[in-house]
Amino acid sequence: MTDKLPPQVRTNVAGLAWPGLPSRHATHCLALLYQLEHSQWLPAGELLDHQFRQINLVLRHAFETVPYYRARVPEWGIDPDQAMTPEEFRHRVPVLRRAEIQEFGDQLLSVDIPKSHGKTGTVLTSGSTGRPIKVVKTELTETFWNALTVRDHLWHRDPNLKLASIRPLPGNKAAYPEGLMFDDWGGMPALAFANGKSGLLNIGTPIPDQVEWLQRFDPDYLLTYPGNIQAIAIHCEREGIRFPRLKQIHTVSDLLRPEVRKICREVFDLPVVDVYSGAETGYIALQCPESENLHIQSESVLVEVLDEDGGDCRPGEVGEVVITPLHNLAMPLLRYAIGDFAEVGECACGRTLPVLSRIMGRTRSMVRLPNGDEFYASFQDLLTGFDMIRQFQVVRTGAEALEMKLVAVRELSDAEAEGLTKVLRERFRYPFNVSFSYHQEIPRSAGGKFEDYKDESESA
Repeated sequence: MTDKLPPQVRTNVAGLAWPGLPSRHATHCLALLYQLEHSQWLPAGELLDHQFRQINLVLRHAFETVPYYRARVPEWGIDPDQAMTPEEFRHRVPVLRRAEIQEFGDQLLSVDIPKSHGKTGTVLTSGSTGRPIKVVKTELTETFWNALTVRDHLWHRDPNLKLASIRPLPGNKAAYPEGLMFDDWGGMPALAFANGKSGLLNIGTPIPDQVEWLQRFDPDYLLTYPGNIQAIAIHCEREGIRFPRLKQIHTVSDLLRPEVRKICREVFDLPVVDVYSGAETGYIALQCPESENLHIQSESVLVEVLDEDGGDCRPGEVGEVVITPLHNLAMPLLRYAIGDFAEVGECACGRTLPVLSRIMGRTRSMVRLPNGDEFYASFQDLLTGFDMIRQFQVVRTGAEALEMKLVAVRELSDAEAEGLTKVLRERFRYPFNVSFSYHQEIPRSAGGKFEDYKDESESA
């Protein structure tokens, strides 16, 4: 365990400076943090036992109060009053797919949420079909979110330093040139611990203006989307811009590709610390303090990484990510396939929280081949061996045509273009006609993310 002293707890009581006594919500957060500090080192079997103590409470609640699950008790051959083992849970409870959440909707909502779990709120998540799914969560799930946010900060950052965030915000909020400035980091970390100043900028701001804002604010840490920091690094590389005070880049909300870590090392000489989360499920995994591995947050979610036969993947194997949130009784999602693939890993840090060595990405970029076959495209490690490329986007421009848009330090040679064409054809499982075009930047979506693949063939 770390010998680093914890940050000073802020007080919420007049006339009390030390020891700190924070607000009720922050006290709940600290109570969880105390347990999280110990649970990250528990033997794996003991950790699983604790998870299934909680899962069996969720199961009983779901079978009694959620119409969707109650209707399936006979079909699944389940005795609601009998606790399940991990093996029974896997074999009796089928994987829940996104399409089922869209189809059954409110039938997945509990009709009797414990009052002690607090008020409910709704989040919407989008997908490749444009049809969002609605997930209802409670204040209790927000409390766990806050505690894991603080765990992430304490693993990786000194809360007394300056934090900049560039992320999506509604309307014109936190607009350039000023953005929004705060005396602390905001949210639950600000209520629990003494911390430094922070700044917030809308991710819709043009990249040159984001860079200028960062130069003025001069933060120690930057939180943003992977694609956004990639674009910032490309701009800074061209213009010879550096941020001397910046110590770390913190990426959230989207897939972090190897080329993003690479360009941040080359341009800024900085590490990237990533988070794996989902709006439906909360935090899934946090990057290890001592490596680039991701530790599953087992105190909040049960994560299965399954092979094609539904068995557990071993270290080094890639499988489908299936998640059971442990505390959302408003809308239990039992064995929910979030739509990602991941590689199982191992870590030498001593923490016993399970490990993902990398996230392979969303499985929502559906490709339909001219012969009628369908599959989900994966672009993980696509640029291996093509160091001159800083960013790319593959566009389906016709039934048998792909355009690869490139942001690159130079154009590809004929041999390099031939090699990358071969890689693309292998990835797409079809001999597409491939063309390359060169760009200063690739436009982002309205939400600030970069799309690896777009299908414009129907409108072409």
